[in-house]
Amino acid sequence: MALNLSKESSVLAFDTNPVACDTAAQGGIELADSVQHIGASDCHVIFTMLPSCSVVDSVMQSLLESIPESSLSRVMVDCSTVSPSTSRRWHDTWKSQGHAMLDAPVSGGVKGATDGTLTFMVGCDHDDALQRAQPFLNNMGQRVVPCGGPGAGAATKLCNNLALAAQMIGICEAMNLGEALDVDPVVLAEVINTSTAKCWSSEVSNPHPAVAAAKAASGVDSPASRDYEGGFGVALMLKDLGLAVASAQDAGVALPMTATSKELYKMTELRGAGHKDFGYMLQFLKGK
Repeated sequence: MALNLSKESSVLAFDTNPVACDTAAQGGIELADSVQHIGASDCHVIFTMLPSCSVVDSVMQSLLESIPESSLSRVMVDCSTVSPSTSRRWHDTWKSQGHAMLDAPVSGGVKGATDGTLTFMVGCDHDDALQRAQPFLNNMGQRVVPCGGPGAGAATKLCNNLALAAQMIGICEAMNLGEALDVDPVVLAEVINTSTAKCWSSEVSNPHPAVAAAKAASGVDSPASRDYEGGFGVALMLKDLGLAVASAQDAGVALPMTATSKELYKMTELRGAGHKDFGYMLQFLKGK
């Protein structure tokens, strides 16, 4: 997505997903016909959110090549979850071309994006660039947290997600055991959420369908109430864990729990559930 810093703050957007484009158009957003269209436009702040390091490399290169030489300085804000080394490399590349970059991955999930309550974890070495992007970050999120220099936002996101991955597995195991021992899942969730195991994976996005159905009845929706559709996919979590493990190897840090989590999500993906919300781990543990 690209944002123009004029007083009207017009938005020019591009996505390869036609459904996303239709939704944007219905909201009155102007659509670009390509990534190059955005680069060639007069948008001064450009946001990207992409699925992998290789796609980030491709899109960044296309954007840079399409920006007119006479153009004013751009601020590139990449909200993708990628390796810190990828972010740092593109920080250097944009800077060498007279532009600035922020790595600004998000936390909060689909619900946070819908509600405008995301947390942005920002890595940058240019205060002016952050100031130029700040109004738009504030519109899309609830918190903007400066995490350090280039790549620090990406590193912070990987640390958050490796903890979240293991957290969800723990909740899935607890819900699975409780049900096997004839504990009402709704009661178990209530106890967990008022006890020491309380966490996002139990309280906000509990993976048990019965708990999710009870929440849905009170107007709070979550993926487990929709057959694990529309959440944070197993394949995306697996990708993030792979990035975390690779970064840990480069840094000489042991991540035994993350390595185990990665293998469990890999097995879940191999069962054909890569597109399902990562809370589907509960069904994997049930042998489904």
